[in-house]
Amino acid sequence: MTVLYDNLDINREILLDLPFREGRGIITQDVAKPHHPITLHNTPTWTTLDSGLTVLTLNGTNQYLRCLAASCVDLDLTSEDYSLAQWINLTSGGSDDKTLMGRFLVSNNGWELYHYFNGIITLRHHHAAGASLRTGAFSGGWGWSTWYYLGLSRHAGVAQFWRGDIDSFAAVSTTVSDGGLIDPETCNQNLFIGTDTTGVNDYYGMMWRPKIWGSRYLSEADHRCNWERGRRWFA
Repeated sequence: MTVLYDNLDINREILLDLPFREGRGIITQDVAKPHHPITLHNTPTWTTLDSGLTVLTLNGTNQYLRCLAASCVDLDLTSEDYSLAQWINLTSGGSDDKTLMGRFLVSNNGWELYHYFNGIITLRHHHAAGASLRTGAFSGGWGWSTWYYLGLSRHAGVAQFWRGDIDSFAAVSTTVSDGGLIDPETCNQNLFIGTDTTGVNDYYGMMWRPKIWGSRYLSEADHRCNWERGRRWFA
């Protein structure tokens, strides 16, 4: 019996899901119900792994994915629970930070997720005023040149990261900024995957299946299920 996409519990409340099935071209299809129009800029490389899976490789200079602000209003995540996930394999870039995904304006509004060169991944909420222009949550131990499942769930002032490699999966020790993860101000920016709003912190390496859930905090069991469904491609 075939189980339809929308009938899978892991896909409940999902807003973005990019499986990169095309293998060519400058458009990739969002298979989640909103079907956001996603374009590839400056020709990221379609890469086929030995398993037959197609992923995208970005050059760390000027390649990224984008959805215009008017087409992703539902990704203006503020006070609600939300969850993020994707598979990443980053190439070392010296002292450069790498933006994974975000819909934000620095120190003003929105949310972002990125990888520091020292192996820390941070979720940041941006604020136009208040005690801090940025509040965040971060976890360490994210290395280079390895496939990782990155899972993140946010509820109110807390957030939790999960990490899976080919063989193992576990919750990652997560630190939240003093005062908690304050709701970001409402945002009217483009969604970027693989770069930030300035085009400076560019992703260098391979990625697969970025996902966003709105109004849902994925549990550890949920993220483990998502990891299990993907890890066979990287064995």
